[in-house]
Amino acid sequence: MAQLSNFGEQFASGVLAKVYSAAVGPAIVNKDYEGELKKAGDRVNILSFLNDALMSDYVVGTDMVSETIVDTEDQLVVEKRKYFNFTLDRLEDMFTYGSNVVENLLTNRAAVLEKEVDKYILEKGVDAKAGSWIGIDLVVVGGAVTQASIVTTATGGTVTLLGQVATENANLPGVEQGDGVIVHGGFEQSSIGKGFRLRSSATFVSPWYRISAVTSSVVATLTEWDGATAGSDFQEGYTLRGVFGGDGIDFPKAGDGNASLIGMTTLGWEIQAARATAISAASIYDQVTLLAEKLNVNEVPDGDRHLTLPPELKTALVQASETQPTGIGEMYTGTVVNGRFMRIGGFDVHVAAGVRLSSRAGHSTGSGDFTASSTGYFVLANHKGMITFADKWSESRVVDAENQFSKKYQGLFLYGAKVPSYSRKLGAILFGNF
Repeated sequence: MAQLSNFGEQFASGVLAKVYSAAVGPAIVNKDYEGELKKAGDRVNILSFLNDALMSDYVVGTDMVSETIVDTEDQLVVEKRKYFNFTLDRLEDMFTYGSNVVENLLTNRAAVLEKEVDKYILEKGVDAKAGSWIGIDLVVVGGAVTQASIVTTATGGTVTLLGQVATENANLPGVEQGDGVIVHGGFEQSSIGKGFRLRSSATFVSPWYRISAVTSSVVATLTEWDGATAGSDFQEGYTLRGVFGGDGIDFPKAGDGNASLIGMTTLGWEIQAARATAISAASIYDQVTLLAEKLNVNEVPDGDRHLTLPPELKTALVQASETQPTGIGEMYTGTVVNGRFMRIGGFDVHVAAGVRLSSRAGHSTGSGDFTASSTGYFVLANHKGMITFADKWSESRVVDAENQFSKKYQGLFLYGAKVPSYSRKLGAILFGNF
């Protein structure tokens, strides 16, 4: 039967049609890559540039200076493989109802795949640029004793916490924060991916760097937010931008144009979004505007901005006083496409069940016997260009079941996602609980 011979293709296309009309993930990603997917483990290429082009003053009669643009080719690996393999008795009977595949069968398989794709894509939010996280920071103020130092390496740098401890001790002293909570004063595994910076008693000294690995409670590996180690915006001899505040913004330059080292003996430090901040109807609108500010600071285009919330935060946003009275008609239409239910603060706002959002325990608190603070969700705000996604039905077929008068449908779906190095600036994270 002709319809039976291509049932696999009909089913596969039907599942994807339902997934891509309902899932959040496909609406907030792009497919700007080069290459073709054929099998699991395939790689496709994404071209990235690791520094912005500089504009220089032109002087008549003077040769122009040529600038080297650092480029890299990120590779997206098709690492996820999901398959269906189920048996249907008397499959031929399905076609007596016409060419449509049975609706509930499609809906069931689509819902399963939709959840997997969303969860996988939203996990990539943790690659948002260091410095673009909102939460409760861990701050250790400098004073008579320097609290941290950074030594640059070939791939970035190593930070060592000093002053509070003489040895690498798992039980560092607690540090009382501005909200009165005593927080473990060292690195934890939950610190990975978050921003770290040096600070003086007067002002911030360094830009935010990304904590890429934690060796111990007092030693961590740092990289630039985009992983770059060289370029026109790096100070000569250093593999971290502005490690002494050399950008002239966060810390003043000396008269010769180099970073001022005055007061460097009193350095403190800070981990961004070490603890989850509370999100409620009273705070969520302000937090959405802060996410927009993070993207604005990084000059992210205004269009194609997305914000993905769990159902509880959708309710909080609808109840927020800033969205009242009920004048935002779009909020109440009931029309939901790719989980999108409203637009606010320049974002298309989507809702995804909390199980699809990544979560992590906050930095430990206590006064001796530290315990992990409350778990927070990673609420992602991003431009569509942040995450590149690739997918393909690799196989779809109908075969005879052995020792049964039935047919087996078998399908293999391949997909992968990547946040290219420079595209990290296109995302921001609200680390919060509710």
